[in-house]
Amino acid sequence: MACRLLDSPFDPSGELATFAQGRTDVGAVVSFTGITRDDSGDLLYLEIEHYPAMTLPALEAIEARARARWDLKEVLILHRHGQMKPGEVIMMVATASPHR
Repeated sequence: MACRLLDSPFDPSGELATFAQGRTDVGAVVSFTGITRDDSGDLLYLEIEHYPAMTLPALEAIEARARARWDLKEVLILHRHGQMKPGEVIMMVATASPHR
């Protein structure tokens, strides 16, 4: 399990490759990546603030609920805070399970 809060950009492809590397005990790796959108065309940046003492435990609780519901061998949750320009990655979730 890994839940990380990040204050700088990350590479979802690299994170996913590391997450899945060497896994022979799973039949599926699924990921979701969230991107900063600009519906109006006027967004300079999105700024996300958080309270660290609450944010990380909240992400860990989401992960625990997912593990209770599905047979997950591994989970990765990455979420950024700070300023993000349109098109930048905000978050990523990846899961590995024994079956597709």
